[in-house]
Amino acid sequence: MAAEQYRDQVRLLLDVLPLVMAEPVFALKGGTAINLFEWDLPRLSVDIDLTYLPIHDRAQSLLAISEALARIKAEIERRLPPTRVTQTRQGQEGMEVKLNCQRGKTQIKVEVNPTLRGHLFPLRDLPCSDHVQERFEAFVEARCLSHGELFGGKICAALDRQHPRDLFDVKRLLDAEGLVDEVRHGFVAALVSHGRPVAELISPSRKDQSATFKAQFEGMPFEPFTYVDHVETLDRLVQAIHASLDAGDRRFLLSFEAGNPEWESFPLPAIRELPAPQFKLLNIHRFRDAQPGRHRAGMAALEAALS
Repeated sequence: MAAEQYRDQVRLLLDVLPLVMAEPVFALKGGTAINLFEWDLPRLSVDIDLTYLPIHDRAQSLLAISEALARIKAEIERRLPPTRVTQTRQGQEGMEVKLNCQRGKTQIKVEVNPTLRGHLFPLRDLPCSDHVQERFEAFVEARCLSHGELFGGKICAALDRQHPRDLFDVKRLLDAEGLVDEVRHGFVAALVSHGRPVAELISPSRKDQSATFKAQFEGMPFEPFTYVDHVETLDRLVQAIHASLDAGDRRFLLSFEAGNPEWESFPLPAIRELPAPQFKLLNIHRFRDAQPGRHRAGMAALEAALS
């Protein structure tokens, strides 16, 4: 995609975001929170990824998310004509957790993860960065997840998807500060919230993302980042993870994947209240009971990955 198309998407995003933030149940996360608010626009970002903050049961949460997005849709169409908004259904449950916003040929999405609800660290109200204000002649404030949860989630996404956008962000993180304690805690929390086994995430199989790099990343960064950087960053990240996880982290991850989490090994007690780890734990129990042999093999793989 051409750089100007990405810029048009950012302009639409900056118009839409204040109307999204009017709903207090949401906080911004992902690449937009990182690059437009946490950092001073090292690359463009074109999606609005949200966390639903209250901790309710799943049915109540999905209903509240759907209703909040419907209000956002109505406000966008009322205040930002000729922008059109579609609220789409996803999954077997028909979850209404995503908006597609279109203005002319420019489209962005507003999406809420239905599983990753709640938060561990205090939220932050951040202004958009100086370069965002200068390049786009706009000023926006956003309620953002904590530094640790932003980058912990970003690291998990980079390991899972290996998308160039994620690895660009990870390279800057590793260059600037590495896996400091807050980020490490956020990462461990993200691991036990993710749908895939921990072993698969921390010892990932490499993906060829050269076509994705060209089609979905070129034209987006304002700083040099080659495909060689992309490949090397994944290797650096895996090494940094293995160097930074301490004995308590390893004990917690092993106990969690075994289905008997030692919650006291993680420094933030609130993690046991979050829906995503509880949902993953339920699936671990089901898998362990239904396929004990495969579960034991998975535990052996995790022990090897953490050794």
